[in-house]
Amino acid sequence: LCKLVWEVNSFKDLEKADDFDFEPVAFEESVVDTEVAIVRSHRSDSIIVGFRGTNEVGDFSANADISQTDYFGLGLVHQGYKDKLLGGDLHIKLKNDILAELQDFPDYGVTITGHSQGAALATLFGAWLVGTNQLGEQQRVTAFPFGSPRVGNQDFKESVSSLQNYAVYRVVNEEDIVCRWPANFLNYEHVGHLILVDFATRQSKAFFEQTGDGDKFRGVSTDEWQLGNFDRWRLAFNWRDSIDWFLDHDVRDYIGAIQLSMGGDISWPTGFEEPIPVVPTCRWWFWC
Repeated sequence: LCKLVWEVNSFKDLEKADDFDFEPVAFEESVVDTEVAIVRSHRSDSIIVGFRGTNEVGDFSANADISQTDYFGLGLVHQGYKDKLLGGDLHIKLKNDILAELQDFPDYGVTITGHSQGAALATLFGAWLVGTNQLGEQQRVTAFPFGSPRVGNQDFKESVSSLQNYAVYRVVNEEDIVCRWPANFLNYEHVGHLILVDFATRQSKAFFEQTGDGDKFRGVSTDEWQLGNFDRWRLAFNWRDSIDWFLDHDVRDYIGAIQLSMGGDISWPTGFEEPIPVVPTCRWWFWC
């Protein structure tokens, strides 16, 4: 759906996208140019909401506004991303679209996704839906943010972790620099479980722990995750490594890695104590 949202600009475009296994529900666009597609999937019994990532000039301005503001009592979050989600009451429109679908499919779950800025908006939207009980106490909501920047402070992280019906599985492509911003020292923390796609070893690693930015990821050292230390930033003098920081953010790399990983016989572990699978991935999206 991340790829689909990049390719469509209207509901008519969404209806024509017959190469995806979804049924179109709605395409919403706010006054601040936030674009969202909603589809239903009978294969996964889900209503799926996909946010488009950075695409317009205004998106870059939102990315740059890293001041923090209260988010429905759940903690402090990124001002620019909050404005992109709430502008023109977009979140209300999306909630109403979801509720209408759940009337017809009451047993379906709600899945939210997006890449880059869209990933940040997906995380915030899910937190609002569940944290303020917009869909009912029993409705499960799952977010799959791809290449997400940090969106809130420690209080927001703890609030999200405490929500029983909201799960965040955050996918990071190796050394994607966007996933390391805004920096921790600016009062930002990641939320949710981490799935780190490691192209250097041609493997994927799953980490099912609500630890945000901590050093307790199973199978990966702090140095491997924290690009902010001196040894990592020193790589900026090696132009090939520094370029990888940005190339790793490409949505096509994410899609290629996930497609190849999901095509194998090894599935992701379903619990905290399960062994970490070794899943081959591809380094360049055009090889997939």
